[in-house]
Amino acid sequence: MGAGPFFLIKHCALKNQQLRGRPVNIDVDLGNSGDMQIELIFQRNSEVASVYNESTPSGHVGLHHYGLMPSDYQAARRQYSEQGFDIAFEATISGAELVYFDTRAATGHYTELWETSDVFDDVARLVEAASVGWDGNDAIRPMPT
Repeated sequence: MGAGPFFLIKHCALKNQQLRGRPVNIDVDLGNSGDMQIELIFQRNSEVASVYNESTPSGHVGLHHYGLMPSDYQAARRQYSEQGFDIAFEATISGAELVYFDTRAATGHYTELWETSDVFDDVARLVEAASVGWDGNDAIRPMPT
């Protein structure tokens, strides 16, 4: 399909995890690629309830979530809440917040918001640059730390 290369983060360091308001410890590997950031997610501890397995069991094909990094994260978060969308999952990564709203009834998928951060911007630039002119080699790469 021409997507790649994917940068793999094993055991992504998600902190302060909450699933529908309750503490949870989801262990995921992430692979990111491209300027639109195609993200592949593998939940290692599939026995733990999560947004990744509560409605889309292993083998599901299709869009799970659409992610946005609004310029005003808190305002966007309030807007989704005010529109009646429930917070399905929230966590922090590298000190920045992320939240999944359960927008499935309206859109068919979750909507993820990321707080703007230099770490996310740097990762996005790295992943996008690697996809430009990619020749199909070295398809899975470790995410630089």
